[in-house]
Amino acid sequence: MPSPDTSVLITFFREEGVLKDTIESALSQGFSDMEILLVDNNGSPENRAVAEQYVSRYPKTVRLVHEPVQGVCSARNTGFRECRGTFIAILDGDDLMHPDRLALQRAVFDENPSLSVVSSWYDRVSMDNKTVSRANVKQTEPTIWLETEEILKGLFPVSKTSGSGKTLHFPLTSTALFRREKALEAGGFNLVFNPRWYEDVEFFIRMHEMGEFHKVPVSLVRYRISSPEAMEVKQKQMDWVGLCRQLGVFYQVLWERYGNQEPKIQTLFERLRALWFRHSSFYFLRYEKDRGLGTRMLSHSLRLNPRDMVTWKLWMKSSLPKSLHPKLFWFDSLNQDPLPPGADEEMVDRFFQGKRQA
Repeated sequence: MPSPDTSVLITFFREEGVLKDTIESALSQGFSDMEILLVDNNGSPENRAVAEQYVSRYPKTVRLVHEPVQGVCSARNTGFRECRGTFIAILDGDDLMHPDRLALQRAVFDENPSLSVVSSWYDRVSMDNKTVSRANVKQTEPTIWLETEEILKGLFPVSKTSGSGKTLHFPLTSTALFRREKALEAGGFNLVFNPRWYEDVEFFIRMHEMGEFHKVPVSLVRYRISSPEAMEVKQKQMDWVGLCRQLGVFYQVLWERYGNQEPKIQTLFERLRALWFRHSSFYFLRYEKDRGLGTRMLSHSLRLNPRDMVTWKLWMKSSLPKSLHPKLFWFDSLNQDPLPPGADEEMVDRFFQGKRQA
């Protein structure tokens, strides 16, 4: 059987009730030279049954493999190895493709074969796909990643062998199309990020080492806003303390790959640490009894980037009575629970160091 031009890679875990629509959106493509590879990452019996149904109905188009190691990194890496297409289009198990997605993105590659990744705008929609909360999302979201993106562009000066910083962006993963061989050459997703969080940003930074990025200026994917049930699954996999630690791991991975003693690089990483300290402070500031750890994080941020007026304003607000914090920091209300285990001064002070944490 000849290999298809493009493989649509769909990993699934707990997308009950929506996986069928995701697969149907891939089947609806006007681009015919394709296959759909489903990667079962210990999915629910319901999802497994849906996947097997489509394999039975479309045996020449749809294939199913299983990845037992839990985590989106392991699942996607298995997909990279098993896909038969020259190109891979990622689609998460709860998102939807527009019918002309593959045709438009492949046309871009035909015109610019040296590109590393082609992405697109997207629409944010409700879980039932009936309400568009935001159409034609163009920039990286949320804001912290747009700011991170701007800082990390400094890692990529103009070069004949890699993407210049001006094209670096962190695409929504479900909008990304790239050559399979380049993803394998880049090493796929870093398993240190299993089960999830920040793995996509780190992967795209490495992909940018191999060439320029391009974003098609039209929405080609409908990105579902997670349901309360889906968010509960994610929170069980990793709470906010785990998220903070995972961000610390991300910093260490970046440092090990790009950090050196050049003043420009040192300044870049200091700006990055300052931004992420500011971002992480909000997890603590939400608590009635945060023991000053939120303010401590903001102080670390100011030490690293004393010219950041946004952080100065937040730091001054943090010294005001706790009763004012919900309004000042845009919280619904203060959390009355004690801080989770591990949320202490040592955790705060060890964040974002240039070596792996134990």
